[in-house]
Amino acid sequence: MANLLAIETSSDALSVAILNEIKVYSFHEIRPKQHTEDLLGIIEDLLSAARIKLASLDAIGISCGPGSFTGIRLACSVAQGLAYGLNIPGIKISSLEVLSEGIFKKFKPKQIVVLLDAHREKLFMGIFTYSEEGLICSKIKTIDQVEFDSTYYNSETYFITNTSKELVGKIKEVSKNIYNDYPHSLDLLDLASKKFEIGDFLSPEELLPNYLVDQESWETY
Repeated sequence: MANLLAIETSSDALSVAILNEIKVYSFHEIRPKQHTEDLLGIIEDLLSAARIKLASLDAIGISCGPGSFTGIRLACSVAQGLAYGLNIPGIKISSLEVLSEGIFKKFKPKQIVVLLDAHREKLFMGIFTYSEEGLICSKIKTIDQVEFDSTYYNSETYFITNTSKELVGKIKEVSKNIYNDYPHSLDLLDLASKKFEIGDFLSPEELLPNYLVDQESWETY
């Protein structure tokens, strides 16, 4: 087993988790605009609770976006600094996948769609397809709100969204499975642990934000 640190600050939730080989310690609290002031202190407190030192960390997992510009940049800069200083790798996970992971663990749906407000009448959209064992494929992109068509989905689709009542109304026409959650570091930690086990690492300089605005979509299989 490994010692892992997971930092999730892409939303109003300040969420940090640490795995000390066999036991998990975590902090999750809604703290708008307090991430910069509180993050390092919370990491120190969790390390103390886990009875491990920074030097004992094997990797750092971050939620790289999309989401809050300031929060994403904070997680990436702190992770980069620690990874460089400790000479350890990093692991990047989309904040949309972190959200989807939380719902998948609870309900095991075959499809989860994440829709987050990207401002200027745009949406961050993630479409995640699962088998019973886990994620099969994903597609993450930015779309105009008017592009979203609920008729592509059905009652078995689960949605995570923080968007307008109008859009939620359209979703309700096809599915009652609608949630408005914050991404959680425990879900980030689970995803990062899986990547760590298969050696899916990044160098510190690759721990960069994925803001998604004006970027093309990408798919993973």
